[in-house]
Amino acid sequence: MGAAEEIAYLDNAASTPLCPEAAEAMAPMHREMYANPTGAHRMARDTRRRIDDARDVMAEALGSEPGEIVFTGGGTESDNLAVVGRHMQVGGVAVCAAVEHHAVLEPVEHLGGRVAPVDASGVVDLDRLAAVLDESVTVVSVMLANNETGMVQPLGEVAEAVRSGAPQAVLHTDAVQAFPWLDVASLAACADLISVSAHKFGGPKGVGALVVRDGVELSPLLLAAARSGGCARAPTTPRGLLAWPRLPKRC
Repeated sequence: MGAAEEIAYLDNAASTPLCPEAAEAMAPMHREMYANPTGAHRMARDTRRRIDDARDVMAEALGSEPGEIVFTGGGTESDNLAVVGRHMQVGGVAVCAAVEHHAVLEPVEHLGGRVAPVDASGVVDLDRLAAVLDESVTVVSVMLANNETGMVQPLGEVAEAVRSGAPQAVLHTDAVQAFPWLDVASLAACADLISVSAHKFGGPKGVGALVVRDGVELSPLLLAAARSGGCARAPTTPRGLLAWPRLPKRC
């Protein structure tokens, strides 16, 4: 490929290029902000303040409190933390829709959970979802928008079915694909756990977030993890987090 050849990139639904604003925000990490944000000294506190700024921005965009934002290493970790972390904490049965991303579908199947069918258009069948719900179910995952078809799920109706048929369950939604295009704060207000990933809207790869509503408890996926936003996970590198406040809200 010649240096002067122009490239028409048409796969933004899968992953977006790093936007200039994000790259600029991350640059100081190489020169100035290399301290561990969990430390007590001044440089560590400065780094932690920048991370807290990113947390505030994401909380506003996702309709949550800042303390409910848990930064992760991407959408896959967010999904796994929601499903597996909940199962490890309280046991019970995990349920998901048949069209979930493999980051949800495979953990549910690995845990011996249940998969609810969808109709011909890819929308979760609410009657058949209700049929697999009972008091043993502790987590239900239904994505907000499908990453292959773009189909938007009726999350409010799903939440009603879950509250009625599985009163012990929390509702997780994978909003990774939805966030650049939809008002996740409004459409996912009924969800207890919400996954997003920065690379879908101009951010760096390897940076994600999980909303963990107040009162929802998850177990860590990694031992020796740090406490973060209501659950435990390994400390996230600050470099990618500094990009969050500079990312566009929509692609």
